[in-house]
Amino acid sequence: MKQGKSSKPKARSADRTGRTRRASPQRGHAITASDLSKPTRLDRYLRDRFPAWGRSAVQSTITAGHVFVNGRKVWLGSWQIHNGDRIEVPSPPPDKTPGPTKFDRRWLIAEDDHLIAVNKPAGLLSHTTRWREAANLLDLVQASFGDVALFHRLDRDTSGLILFSRSAAANRYLDRAFRERTVEKQYVALVRTPNRLAEEGEIVARIGPHPSRRDMQSVVEKGGKQAVTRYKVQAERDGIQQVYLWPQTGRTHQLRVHLASAAAPILGDRLYGPKPEEEERLMLHAWQITLPATAGFSERHFTAPLPDGFEW
Repeated sequence: MKQGKSSKPKARSADRTGRTRRASPQRGHAITASDLSKPTRLDRYLRDRFPAWGRSAVQSTITAGHVFVNGRKVWLGSWQIHNGDRIEVPSPPPDKTPGPTKFDRRWLIAEDDHLIAVNKPAGLLSHTTRWREAANLLDLVQASFGDVALFHRLDRDTSGLILFSRSAAANRYLDRAFRERTVEKQYVALVRTPNRLAEEGEIVARIGPHPSRRDMQSVVEKGGKQAVTRYKVQAERDGIQQVYLWPQTGRTHQLRVHLASAAAPILGDRLYGPKPEEEERLMLHAWQITLPATAGFSERHFTAPLPDGFEW
């Protein structure tokens, strides 16, 4: 006796038009869906299952074709997950770890009556988001030091120096310095180099919104905003380069976009890298900041120690 076809849709891979195709399974971290009260979107299921991964990382991993359901590649975040479905992701996402509930004094680089310099750890938001989904550095600093102002930010996955103003005079000073681009910021990155960066140089390319991804930026020929990044290769081994970076402009994701466009994506970059990396974090660190001597303030220089894995 022939069994009737199940009404439950089988997992299929889909391109951006919605067409489906078979794909070979990829080895990775496998989980089996269970305890679902009703079918759930794939992107929502992964965010709930791995909260520390973040919205953008989940979405980029799916749209890059790195997620398999029941052995078939799935490109759509809206794909419905049912109990019993086997889901494979390219590498074990980080387990959920509770965000910090108070400021860690080990993050403090410098403090006076006007400024606070902090070494932000990777994975911590610089400030609150519209979803108010996690702890953020601004709230933690204010809880420990009182009212402060934030004039620049780092991506969640980038570690390193952030400056906070704690006086009206410092507000005016930082506002002018950042507006006139007299603040010198130096980053350190580890990049994978299929074509190898020259020893030093400058990347000049306009950056604008990605044509299909709201959480990404891209190099554009028309529109967007001009962006300039100076760099110097400091060391190289095993196909990886340690690069010093000096952004001359401050566009969203500028360093990540520029390096990816130069075929030198930053290790651990789940948005702009060609494939998911084994690194647990984005290997980008805001290392040094130099403030100019102006408006009654002397020149100031701050350094955030390099995290593990950055020193060669």
